[in-house]
Amino acid sequence: MTKTSREENSTATEVSSAEDGFRRHFDLVSLLEAEVLGAVNRHRGILGLDLLESLAPDTDLSAGAAAPGEQSHFNKASAVQDIKALSDFVQNHDELAAAADELSSALAELEANLSILDALKHRALMETGLPLITDATCPLCDLQWDDMATLRAHLQSKLERSEAAAALQRRVQQAATRARNQVQRARGLVQASQPHAVTVERSNDQAILVDWIADLAAFEANMATFETIREQAGRVRSDPLALPATLGQILTDIAQALDALPDPSATANARDALTIAQERWGRLRQARAERAKAVAAHNTAKAVYETYNNVADTALTTLYKTVEDDFSDYYRRINADDESSFKAGLAPSAGKLDLEVDFYGLGMFPPTAYHSEGHQDGMGVCLYLALIGQLLQDNFRFAVLDDVVTSVDTNHRRQFCGLLNDVFPDVQFIITTHDEVWARQMQSSGLISRQSKAQFHGWNVERGPMYGQGQDFWEQIEADLANNDVPGAAHKLRRNLEALIADIAAPLQAKVIYRADNNYELGAFLDGVKGRYRDLLKKAKDSANSWNNDAVKRQVAELDAVRVQVVGAQDGENWAINALVHNNDWAAMSKADFAPVVTTFKEFLGLFTCSNVGCDGWIYVVGTPGGEEALRCGCGALNLNLRGK
Repeated sequence: MTKTSREENSTATEVSSAEDGFRRHFDLVSLLEAEVLGAVNRHRGILGLDLLESLAPDTDLSAGAAAPGEQSHFNKASAVQDIKALSDFVQNHDELAAAADELSSALAELEANLSILDALKHRALMETGLPLITDATCPLCDLQWDDMATLRAHLQSKLERSEAAAALQRRVQQAATRARNQVQRARGLVQASQPHAVTVERSNDQAILVDWIADLAAFEANMATFETIREQAGRVRSDPLALPATLGQILTDIAQALDALPDPSATANARDALTIAQERWGRLRQARAERAKAVAAHNTAKAVYETYNNVADTALTTLYKTVEDDFSDYYRRINADDESSFKAGLAPSAGKLDLEVDFYGLGMFPPTAYHSEGHQDGMGVCLYLALIGQLLQDNFRFAVLDDVVTSVDTNHRRQFCGLLNDVFPDVQFIITTHDEVWARQMQSSGLISRQSKAQFHGWNVERGPMYGQGQDFWEQIEADLANNDVPGAAHKLRRNLEALIADIAAPLQAKVIYRADNNYELGAFLDGVKGRYRDLLKKAKDSANSWNNDAVKRQVAELDAVRVQVVGAQDGENWAINALVHNNDWAAMSKADFAPVVTTFKEFLGLFTCSNVGCDGWIYVVGTPGGEEALRCGCGALNLNLRGK
């Protein structure tokens, strides 16, 4: 667009210059067909040629005028007019002077405060930052200010300076365009005049004029961009035309030499006038053709640009509207506990995407305005899934998620697993993370199986990465015991129990005493889980009795017998892991002493694990506390009815 617009302006100036040259040749006021035909036919009549009845771009004004063997293209009257036009422009170029004054003033204003350029560069950043201010911390750099009002005033001031810079930049470019057009006009006048110096045998003067033409052309080129315009500030301020020192004398000498030439005969004058007229008519025709092409190119570029924007905006709007509901639904799924009414708005504009999200019914805001980093991470993943699902449709079968939920809250991660399981059951996800707890959550939620997890333990140049696929922490504990590292085994056992017990308690809806600091002890979870499992088996027994289901009665009795045995053994071993981890003086257990502890806790976790190796998930309750319907696992190997008859 910028290039075609510049070419359109340049060709418009060239057409104006060519029209001036043709009018000047015949001393016409306008280029109306009647005026042009009148001037041309006067000379054709002198030569006895047929008069022209109409005028077209391809009309040969000099048809039949050339004498055999004659190639002179000089016309004294036209040459005098050319020199006079250049002299008049040099003496009085008010339009150029006005444009140069305006440009010089704007450039001086810019140079007096160069920081205004930085403000222009930062304008978009300021526009983003101002709406995000919610406290005295800058949303762009996290710098703490004295108060929010001072911060807001600071950003507003920078934005206002950038607005002034944008207006100043427009002033510079508009004034430069006007000045460039006038310089182009001057170059055209010099171009028309310099051949006459050769005619009167003043070759040195012609060389000066030719050099001046080249200088004006270079100056025009440097007036095209904002950066190069600034570099021409000195010339704009002093003398935009950079007049040669002897120009006045040169023009006077050429004019006097032309005047001293003998007047040609009427026929010779008419012949030369028609020849030069044809040359200038051809130049005008070419200039108009170039102008038409430039206008067509600019209009085409403008139409393409507008069409592209319209088509892109329409396509993106359609795309985003189709995924808007999916995006909102996915986000509600992973934040069901606090944003169950969440909604979002997506709108593309000029190559960017405007995203606004609801904040607890208070209005629609950019995600960075109020939502935490964890919630923003969740939005990013949900938007990706909604977009890629819409774009690929049934071909969405594979995705790699590299540490995408690092800052998402723990309880929301579990719901994220549910989203991937429920909405994308046919998509293979490769999920990487440094967070072992998150890895266990994926496994406990059924998103991945134990066998599909690969754990990396380091690498070296010779062997590459070291990893174990399908290895669980029991194998790591066994490895510690094999090396007689009982404290290490105890630490791993307790750390993993602390991570897993919460995963067991949540689906069982176990009761745990609330702590405001979220610092829960392992014992609190153990007691809650054991008590809840006991109560659930009692409910299952009561349900089986009410329905008189002997098979379920026997199944529940067997499960309860195992529970009593395992829980009793586990109660007797709690002290072991606590003592070893805290390095008490009396904690001096051997490998043989600690191995039964490991077995006991492995059996304890087995109480809450599906017996189907292919499932290997935690058991869970269907229903709400007080309205429990079933105790089951993901695959259905365990499915105990909890409702009475």
